[in-house]
Amino acid sequence: MDKAQIALIIKRYIQQRVPGFFEAIEISCRKTYGSSCIDLLLNEPEKLRNILLDKYGDTTSVYFIIKYLLLRPLLIEKNRLDKEEELATSFLNNPEEFKKMLSSLLQE
Repeated sequence: MDKAQIALIIKRYIQQRVPGFFEAIEISCRKTYGSSCIDLLLNEPEKLRNILLDKYGDTTSVYFIIKYLLLRPLLIEKNRLDKEEELATSFLNNPEEFKKMLSSLLQE
């Protein structure tokens, strides 16, 4: 799955559930780091985590966002919802491990 496919899957999913949300976090990602949120999710998840923590203020909110809005559409596409909890937790606690796990999963 390439980056363009990943971006399309996530954007469509979020747009159907929380219109305007992706655009709002995308502005923060580009303004803060000069990269898209998808690039940060795939390559520098600690930066995306920091943006979400700054914007939403607590780990519970960030956990919800990563699990239900950013990861779920990809995991549905890959038929791997069994990895949702593990990935969401590692995003918060160990972004480097998250990056390895997500990369491996997307290459399956």
